[in-house]
Amino acid sequence: MTWAVVARKDFQDARLSKALWALSALFVVFAAGMAYLYAELPGLGGDAGDLSALGLVFFLSAPATLFVSITAVVLAAKSVAGERESGSMKLMLSYPHSRRDVVLGKLAGRSAVLALPIVLGFAVAAVVVVAKYATFTPVDYALFVLLTVLYAFTYISIVVGLSATTGSGARATAMAIGLFVVLELLWDVVPIGVLYLLEGRLVPPQEFPNWALFLSGLTPSAAYVTAMGAVLPESPTAVLGIGPTGDVPFYLADWFGLVLLVAWADVPVSLGYLRFRAADI
Repeated sequence: MTWAVVARKDFQDARLSKALWALSALFVVFAAGMAYLYAELPGLGGDAGDLSALGLVFFLSAPATLFVSITAVVLAAKSVAGERESGSMKLMLSYPHSRRDVVLGKLAGRSAVLALPIVLGFAVAAVVVVAKYATFTPVDYALFVLLTVLYAFTYISIVVGLSATTGSGARATAMAIGLFVVLELLWDVVPIGVLYLLEGRLVPPQEFPNWALFLSGLTPSAAYVTAMGAVLPESPTAVLGIGPTGDVPFYLADWFGLVLLVAWADVPVSLGYLRFRAADI
């Protein structure tokens, strides 16, 4: 398994990134601070007496998606393109590593690096809450952490796939940032715009037809939030009153969020590998 060798070296090299350690420390502090606010502020968890693990999960999910997406861009944008640009890719391929091994190794190594601050940050957040409320139940919280690690793997896969399509580190970074802006900052207007073009009307998300709800839930972060309903007793979209109710088609079911996450984790990196396989190094 030469991809494992690539992953091990990539993991060791990525750990030396000062930007990564700065982001990791910031996330640990931020997660602990958010947990403290949840336990202290009225209306969140402070007056509850029996602190809800689900409540803390929903409170942490939004900053988790932002941290994962930004860190994935910082961590993986130059994972393949940077090696090609510096010329070290030729040296790597002179060893018994195939191009497939390189892509898989980069994916595994960078995913492991991103998983570390996620687990550490959420562990510190749990300790803060347990210190104040002994009745905190860990099962739902552990499932949330595992789902967040899957989401991190998905985003790393997307960015590694983009990096594999080009030999320029600057171009790979620009593409990754552009994709982040589209998926995380601008996507909310897409279903509204398509609905207006097709039907000539503007409606709030609560009144979207099923196809528009599907379109709005296509992004990795939306799929991550939807998938919470498949692994947790309650769905955050249902709790917030922003998701579909009653009988829904399969593509709006909570479990389909997991399908979308797996698709995002597989398709972009596969397309990137095919482009990289045919590239002239």
